[in-house]
Amino acid sequence: MKDITWRFIFVLLVLITAVIYILPTIQPGWWPHKKINLGLDLQGGMHLVLEVDTEKAVDSTLERISHELRKDLKKNGIRHTGIKLVEGAGIALKVPDKSVNNFENFIHKEYRDLHIQSRSSENGINTIVINLPADEALHIKKMATEQALETIRNRIDQFGVSEPDIRIQGEKRILIQLPGIKDTQRAKDLIGKTALLEFKLVDETHDVNTALNGTPPPGSEILYQIHKDDQTGRSSKTPMLIKKRTALTGATLTDARVQIDSQYNEPYVSIKFDKKGARDFARITGANIKKRLAIVLDNKVYSAPVIQDKITGGEARITGNFSTEEARDLAIMLRAGALPAPVKIIEERTVGPSLGSDSIKKGLFSMVAGGLLVVLFMLIYYKGSGFIADF
Repeated sequence: MKDITWRFIFVLLVLITAVIYILPTIQPGWWPHKKINLGLDLQGGMHLVLEVDTEKAVDSTLERISHELRKDLKKNGIRHTGIKLVEGAGIALKVPDKSVNNFENFIHKEYRDLHIQSRSSENGINTIVINLPADEALHIKKMATEQALETIRNRIDQFGVSEPDIRIQGEKRILIQLPGIKDTQRAKDLIGKTALLEFKLVDETHDVNTALNGTPPPGSEILYQIHKDDQTGRSSKTPMLIKKRTALTGATLTDARVQIDSQYNEPYVSIKFDKKGARDFARITGANIKKRLAIVLDNKVYSAPVIQDKITGGEARITGNFSTEEARDLAIMLRAGALPAPVKIIEERTVGPSLGSDSIKKGLFSMVAGGLLVVLFMLIYYKGSGFIADF
């Protein structure tokens, strides 16, 4: 009798535990642990393969080095007649014959990660091309893919997809599976945007129409601000002449949230900088009062307000006729950070749940059929004892 009692208690505990763990799947919210999440095969969703443009990551590193190099050469009094980035080749410098030795010694001493790739001389001017070593470039490409993976993972987590499958495939590809996703275009926009936030001064000394008809002045470029008409839904582009030099980037952001403008009742994105970013933002705004500061995201101007006073406190806002959904997605991208290099979708499939529903139906049928067969076997073979066992 004692053995039967303990056996009964054990079976009862197992049954109660099973019921507790199945409750959230039957009725979400009945128990604190989460329900069983169905995969892509059972509930459908989105399958993407992205390719990271790792060459751009190398070019971005070289561009940053070229800016530092220009400052350091000036600081050390080494003459040159031009520095430019040649995509896929390196940094090309034009150095007079008299400065070549000083330049090479400076590179070997201060920029040990770079090596002189080629040199040619014409009319007393040396064209020297410097580049990163092959192993350093390979490391940058690998880190770009890994960083892109983490950034995309952060964006998807904040987007609210349950148990996505995100992994690196090969050297520069990322496989993404998003079960249960309904708005596929919104998901693609969220994943694929680089989200590089930059603050740049507007070039107000030159005429934008002249730049459009000819070539932009040195140090400036033409970017466009998109205006959307809420009533007609049409978009228009306004060209703006923007200085190429980035005054501040979104690398120092600590937060980005959607707020509602009390005056116009429209959503905007409120951003907050860390201490370093706040100091830089205060310095930039203080030095450019009455000038326009463009807020640029992925080479698209969102707004270009006039700086009325020095802005301290490390807070700013991004406006741009957003819908609440667009503002929320922009805040997610800014919080997750910019991708280290552009990505492009090379494979896209929307998987329907038809295969999953068939599997579920067959699984339920096999469970019921198997259970009935066991019940019948117990009745036929064990008779009365089988009936008691079945009960």
